[in-house]
Parts: sequence; C-alpha cells; structure tokens
Amino acid sequence: MKVLHTSDWHLGRTTYGHSRAKDHEAVLAEIAEIAAAARPDLIINSGDLFDQQRPPLHALRLATRTLHDLAEVAPVVIVCGNHDSGAYLNWLHEMLNRSAPIHFVTNSDDGAGEVLRFPVGEHTIHVAALPFISANRIVDVFDDPGQRRITYAEHITGLQEQLMGELASGFDGSRDVSVFAAHQYVTGAALSKTETHTSDQYATDPQQVPSVNYAAFGHIHKPQSLPTTRITGNYAGSPLQLDFGEEGEDKSIVVATLQPGQPAVVQQIPLTRGRRLRYVTGTLDEIRAIAAEVTTDICLVTVDSETHVDNLAGKVRDLLPDATFAKVTPNAADRRLELLTPVTAAADVDTTTMFGEYLATRGVTGAPADQVLQLFTTLLPYAGEADPPELPQEQLLADDPESAFALPAASTTIGGAA
Repeated sequence: MKVLHTSDWHLGRTTYGHSRAKDHEAVLAEIAEIAAAARPDLIINSGDLFDQQRPPLHALRLATRTLHDLAEVAPVVIVCGNHDSGAYLNWLHEMLNRSAPIHFVTNSDDGAGEVLRFPVGEHTIHVAALPFISANRIVDVFDDPGQRRITYAEHITGLQEQLMGELASGFDGSRDVSVFAAHQYVTGAALSKTETHTSDQYATDPQQVPSVNYAAFGHIHKPQSLPTTRITGNYAGSPLQLDFGEEGEDKSIVVATLQPGQPAVVQQIPLTRGRRLRYVTGTLDEIRAIAAEVTTDICLVTVDSETHVDNLAGKVRDLLPDATFAKVTPNAADRRLELLTPVTAAADVDTTTMFGEYLATRGVTGAPADQVLQLFTTLLPYAGEADPPELPQEQLLADDPESAFALPAASTTIGGAA
C-alpha cells in the first residue's frame, strides 16, 4: 500500500507583495502528475492548505481543482493547520465530499482529531489525524510560565493516545497498516531561518509520537525525517520556497510504501516547478557575472558600490531581465561613515557620536553620509531654539535652485513591503 504525503501549500501566499498563484499552479500540477504516476492508495495533506483563514477566490479555485484531480487517483485527507480556518474547511468538506472522496479533519466541540479507515483490497489503511491545537485551548494564562510548554506537550500526548486508542478498535496488525497525520512542531526538527511559528510553547515530545507504520507531519517547511528513530515519519515540507528563510531549500513530496507489521519505506520525490527565491549581492559587475544563473527567480538584491548609482533599479533590471525583484537595496560606501572607534554604551557618549554610529551601521540614502553628519552637527545646538540657523544651502537655493541640491534619486525599491 502506498501513501502520498504533501503539506503546507499555503495557497494565497504573497512574497514581498508578489502573488505566488502561478507558482502554486505549476507545482500543484506537478504533484498531480506525480500522484497519477505513483498510483497511491491514499493522499494526505498534513495542514496549512491555505495561507490565510479567509483565502482569496483564486486560492479556493486552485485548491478545489487540485483536490478533485488528486481524488481521481485516491482518497484525499486534509488536516487543518494553524493557518487554516476550521469553519472554512468544514464548509469545504460539506461541498467537496459529496462528489469526491475528500476528507477535511478539523477540531470540534466534542474533541480533537478523527480516525478514518480506507479499505485497500483485503487490507485497510487506518489514519489517526490530529489538526493543529492552539495553546489557547490548553494553557491557562495564569499557569507558571515554566510549566506552559510541559502542559501543552502533555495535552498533545493525551490527544494522541486517545486517537490511537480509537484506531486500535478493529485494527488487525496482520493485514492492516496505521498512519498518524498531524500538524505540529516536534522538538528537534530542523527549522527554516524564518520559522516564527515554532516557539517552545508549541514544542511536543518526539518520543511521544504514536507507534505507527508511517507518521505524516506538517507545519515545518523544510522537508526532513522526524527527529526520532522510534518510527518512520516525515515532514513533507512546503512545495515552494515561500519566504527568503527557505532560500536554497530543495522541495519534495513523500511516497511511503507500507506493509503490515513493517515501518514504511519512504521515497522523497523532488519538486522542481515554481519560481525559487534568491539573495543576489555584489557589485553590478559581479551581478552581471552570475546573471545566467538567476533566470526567473524572485530576488532580494543588494548592490555594492563606492558611490551612489543613479537609476540603480533600472540597471539591475537590465542585468536580470527575467527575474522578479522583491527589493533592490543600494549599499554605497559613501552613504555610510567609517567608524574608527567603537561606540560604547557609556552614559557620557554625546549625541553626535551616537548619530555617527547610526550612519556607520545603517547608512543613509539621498546624500553622502559625511554631509548628513555635518548638517546634523550644525543643527543640533539649535534643537531647543525657536529660530533655526541660516544654512548655506538656503542662500544657494535662493540664488540658483538647480545647484542648491541634487535632484532626488529614483526609488531603488521594487515590489511591495515584506
């Protein structure tokens, strides 16, 4: 028996304001093709089908179309993730389950999770599915903070034991196989750089993962085996690099072959479609040298230079014509001060010195840093005065506006905010 395991689609996602809809269409079509070729007996999505609790219409259309395509191959189980709305998934279940074997597992007032059984010839795949459980449902705000993580982990263990007790009813170990599907963070899992949803408060014990033929986990976007040798299980990971913390990660789905009384044999199948994310850093000449490697990637670009470069965004566009730009950031040496002596946290450090440290570490746009510091030094003594000082630029502006100040540089930011 075969189980195809995918997870964390996050349909409706944007990256720096750029829609990932076309990327999702491409990679979900790839997953459907893999499913058609592998012919699994069950397909599991272990959570975060959507990126938002109220996903946009195009995400809903893509989800229903893809799930119907997959359901033509095998029954599909979707576990509710922390990004999903249980009420929304319940509505989808009522709509889709009428015409196809598509099962959404969410929490209810009566309990958490569900046990599903899928006959395969003379065998049966028994699935215990546990959706994401918010700590708000478990941990009291008045609990000892040091005990909150323990309280959450113990509660999850209790829910897992309840589900496995229900699964055992009617389970024949000589002919059936068991799967535990969950959306949760297991202590020891390798995280992407920007996995912000994995605080210790939500950590669960890898030694308490139920003993099953295969454990299908979601929540962590980096594909990997579960951090335990007790059982065979995987985080399928996200099918796309969804943010720049996942830059460089190779994505995949899992096909697990199951036999009664044996751990699963796991095959990770690479996913190759959809734009990748890439950091691009260097001088314009250095970026020109790697331009052929960048192709259609979504890029965060930092351009190093000695002095300010006019129309920097346009120059980068010319070098990388097929790329999508999340942001282009100038890093001109003359926009930063060279800090000769480190600034300490001593109380007697003066304001000008602290501002100089800021210019050295953060830089400035629109003018050389030394000019900005000079202007700051001129204005600072008048901070409490009613009348500001008369600046040389003001007289220049009155005499010759064009030479008083350089025209503002064109914006070097492309795309939306993070």
